[in-house]
Amino acid sequence: MNLKNILRNLRLSLGKLLIDKKIQGDVNVFPPQRILFLRQDGKIGDYIVSSFVFRELKKANPNIHIGVICTQKDAYLFEQNPHIDQLYYVKKRDILDYVTCGLKLAKLQYDVVIDPTISLKNRDLLLLRLINARNYIGYKKSNYQLFNINLEGEFHFSELYRLALEKIGIQVQDMSYDVPYNSQSAIEISQFLEINQLKNYIAVNFFGGYRHKVMNKQNIEKYISYLTSQSDKPLVLLSYPEVIPMLKDAAKSYTNIFIHDTTTIFHTIELIRHCALLISTDTSTVHIASGFNKPMIAIYKEDPIAFIHWKPISQAKTHILYYKNNINELSPEAIKPEWLL
Repeated sequence: MNLKNILRNLRLSLGKLLIDKKIQGDVNVFPPQRILFLRQDGKIGDYIVSSFVFRELKKANPNIHIGVICTQKDAYLFEQNPHIDQLYYVKKRDILDYVTCGLKLAKLQYDVVIDPTISLKNRDLLLLRLINARNYIGYKKSNYQLFNINLEGEFHFSELYRLALEKIGIQVQDMSYDVPYNSQSAIEISQFLEINQLKNYIAVNFFGGYRHKVMNKQNIEKYISYLTSQSDKPLVLLSYPEVIPMLKDAAKSYTNIFIHDTTTIFHTIELIRHCALLISTDTSTVHIASGFNKPMIAIYKEDPIAFIHWKPISQAKTHILYYKNNINELSPEAIKPEWLL
């Protein structure tokens, strides 16, 4: 273990020693009337796999109050959800803002806080403590005093949320995802598909959220060559502003490859909504496709525990490919031609 990790673990241990205290007061008032979710991570995939909980809570009790802590940057994921009553904003990495938010929330007397984060930073633990809720539900938190309800074991994160609701007396009837929707983006993608006469196309995402999930240009060109040789279906390469020039250059000699000038995740959502098949190394687009029950070829790093947590949950035909350390190790020939039909 290097010095950086030693210092980090020391800092976390000291923070836990000082902050982690059992909350005194009434507990287990279930089903709750006020429930709060910590979602300052801001990841689209995390939002999608947990999206059903807001709907199911309101289905169980339309009068239940649902609050969500998030950042201003990521509020767009929650603002469009009709089941969320209140958003509370924190500035990421700003401990004073966390303290202000926690003290404000303490006055609202939440019955339950749900935070399934596996590894808590000190500022997150401080925020939780300051909220002073009656109950805290955590994941793998048996060594924390603050969490009076703890979930153990390895689950898909959607299942983790279902179990959390079960613990507070809410039975989940439907775990299907609520994929975010934006009407303007839907119109723009419909126009893009109509102009290019695109139907029955394969959507391909070469870019994941971590360095080892990002495909380099050389491999992108190999995949493009292989996929166009094995299938007559057009390809739509999913993008974001920083990679659009590179993708257009890689695809310039092909007539059946299309790239939308994507500026928002809602464009990507609509392109997946209308595709015949998704090929992706990124779990967020995999979860979007799962929400639409789209056939997919999903590419994952060899990590059994992470796969359990974030695998695709879909009724459609799904194929999984694995790489050991980096997506660029994987050859396009690993994709069987019959999977593209």
